[in-house]
Amino acid sequence: MGRVLKRTAIAIVILLAFLVAAYFTLSSITRYSIDKTVEVAPPSSPKSLPDYYAFGYQPELSYTEERADCQQRQPIKKAYFGDMHIHTAVSADAFPDGTRTYPDDVYRFAKGKAIEVPVPTGQQQKQKRTVQLNRPLDFAAVTDHAGTFGEGYICRTKGAYPGYSSETCAEFRAGGEDGVRAIMGVNGVVRPERNEEVCGKDGADCRAADRIVWKDMIQSAEKAYDKSASCNFTSFVGYEFTRAPNAQHMHRNTIFRNAQVPERAASFVTHPNTHSLLTSFEQECRLGIEECDVISIPHNSNISGGNAFNPNEMDGFSKASQKAYLQLRNVYDRLMEITQHKGTSECVNAATDILGDVDELCNVEAIRQFGKSEQAVELTGYLPKLFTSESPECSESNLDKADNIYKGFCLSSRDFARGALLYGMAEEGKGGPNPFEFGFIGSTDTHISAAGATDEKSWTGHIAYETDLEGRLQAEAGLGRFNRLMSNPGGLAGVYAVENSRDAIFQSMKRREAFATSGPRIEPRFFAGRYSDNLCAQSNRLEIAYRDGTPMGSKMPAQKEPFQLLVQAKRDPLSNPLQKLQLIKGWIDSDVKMHVEVIDLAQGDGGEELCAVYTDPDYDANAPTYYYMRAVEVASDRWSNAQCNALPAGQRPASCNNEMPKKIYEMAWASPIWFTPNYLPDLPVNAASNAAQHKHNN
Repeated sequence: MGRVLKRTAIAIVILLAFLVAAYFTLSSITRYSIDKTVEVAPPSSPKSLPDYYAFGYQPELSYTEERADCQQRQPIKKAYFGDMHIHTAVSADAFPDGTRTYPDDVYRFAKGKAIEVPVPTGQQQKQKRTVQLNRPLDFAAVTDHAGTFGEGYICRTKGAYPGYSSETCAEFRAGGEDGVRAIMGVNGVVRPERNEEVCGKDGADCRAADRIVWKDMIQSAEKAYDKSASCNFTSFVGYEFTRAPNAQHMHRNTIFRNAQVPERAASFVTHPNTHSLLTSFEQECRLGIEECDVISIPHNSNISGGNAFNPNEMDGFSKASQKAYLQLRNVYDRLMEITQHKGTSECVNAATDILGDVDELCNVEAIRQFGKSEQAVELTGYLPKLFTSESPECSESNLDKADNIYKGFCLSSRDFARGALLYGMAEEGKGGPNPFEFGFIGSTDTHISAAGATDEKSWTGHIAYETDLEGRLQAEAGLGRFNRLMSNPGGLAGVYAVENSRDAIFQSMKRREAFATSGPRIEPRFFAGRYSDNLCAQSNRLEIAYRDGTPMGSKMPAQKEPFQLLVQAKRDPLSNPLQKLQLIKGWIDSDVKMHVEVIDLAQGDGGEELCAVYTDPDYDANAPTYYYMRAVEVASDRWSNAQCNALPAGQRPASCNNEMPKKIYEMAWASPIWFTPNYLPDLPVNAASNAAQHKHNN
């Protein structure tokens, strides 16, 4: 008997060892490799030609739709504030949480009306509340998750399609995290497939429902758009492309210039990689529809695990396809979302591939840091696995060459704006286009339709679970949806445009004359030109700045002598005074080493405005260089501190005692200006004379 038991035990141990070995083997084998024989075509539409930034060149505003002329037009451009990342109950990760507001509600809210705040599913007994902006927005775009338009519609709409009665839809309607995963789980794989139980054979019902939702979203944006001469509010047609294999965010928002858009939204389900998505924009929008134009805005690169700005994404493709892909990214990724509720994506300290001093402001609302222990998941193998990542720096060993995705939830300097900008210049230095040549905006990523609700003291959370203070203060360890205490109210998108119309704002976004704020309505301005040192003292300095220079977002040929850089910012009268203005300089030296420097300029004195003119004493015309501007407020209470302190001591939740900073620095970021050796654009006739004159002056 003892011998039998011993043999049985040995057999069980062997079986367990085999199962463990099989698990680790199957979980490490890539389930879906990508087809690298696909040939990617370069952009060929006239709308994909580079925008020119010669000195003094400001193109005339061209209209693509019929509307009344705006009564007010500002030749030196005005700052407009908006939110370009907003979710409603149309999103399959918002409805199960309890969100019951839709695009029409978003636009009412953005214009200053109150909307109802949801409560978590199963907590309907709680008293519902409303939320309202203290200042309306100038523009907004609803960007619901396009990959599950159809599934969400079918599960929400009784009697529309047979899939409503499916177990998946019942789970979706029951709510909670299981309800979210029931449909949104499709975004976590490399090759998504539609659920036949919900979508019917070959996904036909979901494709039909996709079009219903898309049409409704277009109509909501059209109805909200102020086409009168008052030009009080601009709404854009848009959606989110939600790609997140292994929960690593390669998300991006799609923003169209007008309502002339393709019949379907190109989603992660229909276009499971970046090159196919951007190709569809070229073929179906810019080439396919006369008045159609579109840009794509990556967001949450901070939690992309090395993948949002991945220079190896096209490894193994033909050289022609690789170059075409870089061009596509250059002409469509005109902006990136540098801040939102899931953290700031400006910079990270301790990256070994970039030389520079520690920047303490990189840690403001930072979700990821090198060496931080985090739970991560791998879903791209034949079996999933959950493991703990110590946030290592991405290396070649993290790159899976079967699908060109970095694994292991590593962390890279190029997950952040500063590093990505440098890697983009490095790619250009190899003789190709610069794929990461973007400007900046901020937004909220609200999932309760509260567009632009960024006030720290009154913020009601990002999802329904956060709409009471105790929910917001939960110290969840995960990323993505599970930030809670780590979350923040998000930021705002800013543009400088001649008027508040779709064409004017879109043109400024496409030309990258855009900026981001962490919430307050700070107005940063940034120019390069031939300026006198006393320009800040001149009342007409903005007219001079445009006349003798070029604004943020510009790409310029390298100059023999450095230009003067004009930095200026106006404070938000409802927020703290400005503490300082800074220039961030990034460059690649002759040894192909990357550098970043933070340069302090004007210091605040409690006034309404700061201004400085700077000439870089270390400028090198042979070194690819970018500069961008950062305006920093005097420190203020973080929401988690401000909202706790607003309660009597005896009524504060125990979780008010937490490890989050008590104070934060609200900021604004102006888009970069690049100085690029050997960059010789073909200039329009009305710009060439200005460029020639400045070249002569050099």
